[in-house]
Amino acid sequence: MVCSVAFVLILSTGKIEGTTPAPTLTSESTTEAVPEGPYKVRTVTVGSAGDVLLHIPVLNSSKQGDGTYNFDKIFTYVSSRIKDCDYFVANLETTLAGTENGRKYTGFPCFNSPDAILSSLKKAGVDCLLTANNHTYDTGAHGVKRTLSKVKENGFDSVGTRQAETDKKYLVRDIKGIKLGIACYTYETEYEKGKALNGIPVGSETAVLINSFDYADMNKFYEEIGADLTAMKSEGAEITMVYLHWGNEYQLTPDSHQKEIAQRLCDMGVDVIIGGHPHVVQPVDLISSADGTHKTVCVYSVGNMVSNQRRNLMGLKTGHTEDGLIFEVTVSEYSDGTVLVEKVKAVPTWVHLYSGTYNIVPLSKAMDKKAADLGLSKSSTGLSLAKGSYERTMELTKEGTDKCNKYLASVPKPDEVSAAPVTE
Repeated sequence: MVCSVAFVLILSTGKIEGTTPAPTLTSESTTEAVPEGPYKVRTVTVGSAGDVLLHIPVLNSSKQGDGTYNFDKIFTYVSSRIKDCDYFVANLETTLAGTENGRKYTGFPCFNSPDAILSSLKKAGVDCLLTANNHTYDTGAHGVKRTLSKVKENGFDSVGTRQAETDKKYLVRDIKGIKLGIACYTYETEYEKGKALNGIPVGSETAVLINSFDYADMNKFYEEIGADLTAMKSEGAEITMVYLHWGNEYQLTPDSHQKEIAQRLCDMGVDVIIGGHPHVVQPVDLISSADGTHKTVCVYSVGNMVSNQRRNLMGLKTGHTEDGLIFEVTVSEYSDGTVLVEKVKAVPTWVHLYSGTYNIVPLSKAMDKKAADLGLSKSSTGLSLAKGSYERTMELTKEGTDKCNKYLASVPKPDEVSAAPVTE
């Protein structure tokens, strides 16, 4: 299976609960001083995770005695991490076409999942779902439309597909006073007569509802994403973050297409790129624009959020398909209106499978002490396998994450205009 997703994140002004106001002079406290320069007024953190990929064993594990489905247990240990973010985005890599007219729930190669996954994602704290990926058309036009309808009914923001051609191709969302602008695109399958996804030709009426790009005609994509960026900025976007469904499955490094696209988006001024589809975590990097005036944080792939891609079932026997990443982007706004990406964090995750139960587990160095709290002690090998997953993901992401944070820390803040940024 091949999947690609791109998102664009944008931030603006606003107040959030708990923001510390500027000190003011009073008759009882004449020693306090009003800040001479700009001061930080608010901070938000946007989290992103990878593919929600519901293979048949995952569906079966969530089926209840009465024939209904409940996926809550999958998110038992990761929910608190998700909710720590002010806004959280995940890739819904399945369709919700229902079971009307004899249709059944299916897994690979054409996914159709129970609507119940939405209520579990909502309870877990997910705010926005990406609906453009290589499986978007697995159940045809009906699946595209019903999936988006159910996503909306369950209170999610969404981006990647539209209900009508005249609807916006992007999302601008105010999060606690900071505006987020999100755009999502997926790659297309090669097809001479038009658009195809997952090898399935897409009908012309539905094709215009799906954000996608053709590797053979990238200029068209750059024009489309450029128009999206311009429109989002006209609506107040200040920081942009793009998520792309791209690359090659099971490859631990980005391919030439990914690198070329990332460079072009950096040149266009995108601030953060988050990729998906390879089903493994790929490196983090800091990209510099051709003219040297802009930097872009890029995660080439955040891997799977949940799937049944276990090492014993895969050609890739290293365990990387069991790994995922929550990538957190923290943005701050200052009193003069300046908005900056201030830091990023890569939180490794691992899908723990024991006795037919799937759990997404956030990983850290403190796993020995937290093994029981993370459910890792429920299986004899849980802790050791989790440690292996943590090491694999950190090996792929730590150098790039450190590079990004070193640069972001050096960027002059409004009250540090004399500081010189680090050059790469």
